[in-house]
Amino acid sequence: MRILNNRLVFSPSDLSGYLSSPFASWMDRFAREFPDQAPPADEADALLGVLGKRGLEHEAAFEQRFRDAGLEVLNIDAEVCATTESLSLSAEEDMDRRRLCTVEAIRSGVDVIAQATLEGERFAGVADFLVKVPGASELGSYHYEVWDTKLASRIRPGFVIQLCCYVEMLEQIQGCRAEHLVVVLGDRREERVRLVDCQDYYRALKQQFLQLHDGWSRDEMPSPTASSSYGRWSGYVQSWLESIDHLSQVATITGSQLARLEAAGIATRAALAAVDVSVAGIDDMSLQRLARQASLQIQSQGCAVPAYSLLEQPVDIAAADAREVLLSVGESGVTNGLSRLPAWCPEDVFFDIEGFPLDTGGLEYLWGCTYFDEQSERTFRDWWAHDSTAERQAFEGFIDWIYERWQRAPTMHVYHYANYEIAACQRLMGRYGTREHELDELLRADVFVDLYVVVQQSLQIGEPRYSIKNVERLYRGGRDTDVGSGGDSVVVYEHWRERHQAGVEGDTWQNSETLNSIRNYNIDDCNSTQELVDWLRERQQEHGITIQLETGDSQEVIPDQVVSARLEMRDRLLLNADTQRKAEDYMTAAVSENMAGLLEFHRREAKPAWWRYFDRHSSTPEQLMHDPACLAKCLRTGREPFKPTERARNLAYEYDFGTMQDFKGLPAAVELLDERGDNDKPLRATVLHALSDFAQGRLVLQSAKELPTTVTLIPNEFINPAPIPDAIDAVVEQWLERSDETGSIDDFLFRRAPRFKQPRPGAIAYGDTSEERLAATIEAVLDLDDSYLTIQGPPGCGKSYTGARIIAALCAQGCKIGISSNSHAAIQNLMTGAARYCQAQGVAARFLCSRQPDDELVQLGAELFSNSKLAAELAPATVVGTTAWGFARNDLAGEFDYLLIDEAGQVSVANLLAMSRSARNLVLLGDQMQLGQPSQGSHPAESGLSVLEYLLKGQPTIDENMGVFLGTTYRMHSHINRYVSQRFYDGRLKSVAQTDARELLPDEARLPELDRKAGICFIPVQHTGNAQSSEEEAVEIFRLARSLLGQRVKTSASDDSSKPLGWNDLLFVAPYNQQVKLLQERLGEQARVGSVDRFQGQEAAVVFLSLCSSDAAEAPRGIDFLFDPNRLNVAISRAQTLVVVVGNPGLATTRVSTVAQLRKVNLVAGLLYHSADE
Repeated sequence: MRILNNRLVFSPSDLSGYLSSPFASWMDRFAREFPDQAPPADEADALLGVLGKRGLEHEAAFEQRFRDAGLEVLNIDAEVCATTESLSLSAEEDMDRRRLCTVEAIRSGVDVIAQATLEGERFAGVADFLVKVPGASELGSYHYEVWDTKLASRIRPGFVIQLCCYVEMLEQIQGCRAEHLVVVLGDRREERVRLVDCQDYYRALKQQFLQLHDGWSRDEMPSPTASSSYGRWSGYVQSWLESIDHLSQVATITGSQLARLEAAGIATRAALAAVDVSVAGIDDMSLQRLARQASLQIQSQGCAVPAYSLLEQPVDIAAADAREVLLSVGESGVTNGLSRLPAWCPEDVFFDIEGFPLDTGGLEYLWGCTYFDEQSERTFRDWWAHDSTAERQAFEGFIDWIYERWQRAPTMHVYHYANYEIAACQRLMGRYGTREHELDELLRADVFVDLYVVVQQSLQIGEPRYSIKNVERLYRGGRDTDVGSGGDSVVVYEHWRERHQAGVEGDTWQNSETLNSIRNYNIDDCNSTQELVDWLRERQQEHGITIQLETGDSQEVIPDQVVSARLEMRDRLLLNADTQRKAEDYMTAAVSENMAGLLEFHRREAKPAWWRYFDRHSSTPEQLMHDPACLAKCLRTGREPFKPTERARNLAYEYDFGTMQDFKGLPAAVELLDERGDNDKPLRATVLHALSDFAQGRLVLQSAKELPTTVTLIPNEFINPAPIPDAIDAVVEQWLERSDETGSIDDFLFRRAPRFKQPRPGAIAYGDTSEERLAATIEAVLDLDDSYLTIQGPPGCGKSYTGARIIAALCAQGCKIGISSNSHAAIQNLMTGAARYCQAQGVAARFLCSRQPDDELVQLGAELFSNSKLAAELAPATVVGTTAWGFARNDLAGEFDYLLIDEAGQVSVANLLAMSRSARNLVLLGDQMQLGQPSQGSHPAESGLSVLEYLLKGQPTIDENMGVFLGTTYRMHSHINRYVSQRFYDGRLKSVAQTDARELLPDEARLPELDRKAGICFIPVQHTGNAQSSEEEAVEIFRLARSLLGQRVKTSASDDSSKPLGWNDLLFVAPYNQQVKLLQERLGEQARVGSVDRFQGQEAAVVFLSLCSSDAAEAPRGIDFLFDPNRLNVAISRAQTLVVVVGNPGLATTRVSTVAQLRKVNLVAGLLYHSADE
């Protein structure tokens, strides 16, 4: 920021700095306005000076690259400085001259303008390059893109914000905005970002930035705790927080808890330590733990070693008088955490990873281990990786080394602090499809021990955090390594990458000072982990705590010979892929690699379910309170055990539970935490859903064994995939033996255009009208030549309508047809449409289901047969509906002419491969931009993708020569569709004209917030401290919904086609189950309330979307879930006339750390601005 022509002008970098820290932006302004009164800033980083010089060299090199390409390049800096009079110009005059020179170059159409000076009303700055591209503008048949050079190895959100600012200033000159921004990274990669994916976030951020500075006052310093970083003012902030005893210093406190404590008048650690009242929104046990934490931290001030207390775990923690009990050091007691600490073994290993999370998928670049050698000397071993190939080698080297030690010493353990290391191993095992058996064995034997869990379950410490750097103050002195924390190591590693790219540093710790510093930091972490184990064992012995270890035992059993044959095929495919890659046959190599991954897909998918299962059984009820798949602390009611039916042999038991748990439902069979049944297995019970009332917190369980007073319930989520894996084996084996690659699954895997009996040049679904395009689509399906056809159907575009007519046409030809999807509901929905149409058109067809058909299907003549009996019933004009478990059967191989896969955006490629052998031709119906595949595992290459994700490789829409894009929606008003089409479908989705007739009729009684005929309304509701439910939003939605009831909405263009809105015309959608429950309670049983998953395929005149979280950073599953593009697309596109989005407007400026996150938050900012622009 600077003064130009007597006004404060900001630079684009001021705005990107505000993105990083609003507080730092305020402090920078204070330092400019009152330099003599500003506190001292942090010391400047000498490394930044070095990188700045390298950055200028990188920029100059790229400018020369433009010249070498034969482009006309004008450097504004050189142009202005070439004149002697420039030496006498004032800052304002120099700026004006550069700006005028830039404008002149733009209007004259120079190919590339370097150091372009741009100025707007509030901003001014110098863009690295403006590059001329074709496209109409006020300049003529061309316009300019903004390009920027950065030394960084990845594109960062701040870069994008800067470029958006330049684009906006450039628009004032050329009268349009380019479609893309371009960042040239340190390795010369050109990263292009669509403007539509970032401009709304930029607008929201800029508005917030200008509001801060327009209302700036030295007396109104914003709270530093609202920022996640503090720029060059970190030292000052830390001193300030300590001076006012701020609550944010209390370890483990969340933002929502902090907000609720402050609302209750508890603003300091001292006040929290002395709290003796309940606080709304915080349960008493959590409040007591926070109070103890504050007290311990206060006691520890000025002490070299912090105070700590052990926690005793009472037998029945949910009883009315149950509470955690603090034990003073020196007293005895059994603690939950310390009882899970294994005994010493000389082969023990102490493990820590340094990771770089900012690359796509992350990079685990340093694997470090401390251990004791044969002479009992503490020793360090490490594996390094600066790319994915080396990462795989490092992972394999580490696992092989650990596995060999464990085979030699079965009582050894690998100790680590927090879950990061295990999550990384599990992720890389799936990503690279390697060391699966070894890691499985290690995990099942509980070789890995998470010391963070042990600490959390055994003691509280008077430290502001529970990182190992804080915990280690109990047993060692301060560190003297150059790198101070895991966060520091990320920054330092990125600096190393930039310096290495610039040729300043080597690529090993022996020839790079930076890597050596990181290594020393990692050694210190590993050594500290070992010392923590020793300290905890001392406490274990001191208090006479008995070691109680549980060893997991997976229920997944696969014969060794099957595994061996599968692995043999996998290895053969991977060897083929290497050979094909060397021969530069990259496509075949990729298919071979993917097939290798598909062989083990279902085993990898099952692993997370087993890992969760064992993790849950080793968790506490308090931890499972936050797991939506579990139900914790259910307390027996006073009702006596009873027989649920007259003939029942086992008794039922009634329980109450807290309804504010984020609880998504239970299967019929559950297991009880810490309760054992026969054969020392977890005790099982049956959930009697018919007798339970989950909305009221009432649960009924049935068991052969008497159930305890308090129970915590855990599901076993494993689903047996047989016979699907065997079918995949058969397809892969056949593929390996064939010399040709011409079947339908081959065309799909190679992403070839569909093959037809008659050549079809150009668009597959040609025609000027929807009827002509439908006829062309049906004709294309009938003409398939052992190939596949994809039909992408965005919301309301008639995908099921099209599918039904395709099936009828195939039946008329006497074909045998299969319908499959992930759910029987989707299968029967498509089958119902087809049966109804066949009946109306007089087409003879027989419909068979493997799940009991619904009433309408029964009336249409559908029959029920088990999967094992379907083959015997097949005949011409027969339609069979079943899942992959049916079509993967051996007796259905080769039995169908066509297999239609509905909701193909949710079906895995692995399941498609298994089902593909049942039919000659495949028809893929779906939309990968709506709800995606419910995948849990991590998979190598592209083997974990859904069918349409694989085929389209990130494209939002399918090309017209590759498939059919149903580009006309019959549901959404154009004011709604404009948002959906631009952000999810490349602008290709259009509304049929009739949809614009669906409008709310004028009504003087309508609330001003909803005073529009159609479109999107964003209703701002300010709130703090809400994670997965908001009473404030529920109250506002109730008010708005009640105001719409009875309002009239037109249903067609006819003057008399209107009706009053009723409850059936409204849908209420929320991302979390807690908010769904809250809305249902507020709105009543007549309201249609649910999550996105419930309403896919449905529609209503008006949709209410409650965002419910105050802060996306604290929302369960974070930004990636709350702002998931597919879920937002489904929620908004349910509406025919009006979308009412209710949420905290601060969500539109949620701070982001990656461009992927920026794109997601941009969608929410787009809702706000789309609403304002209508």
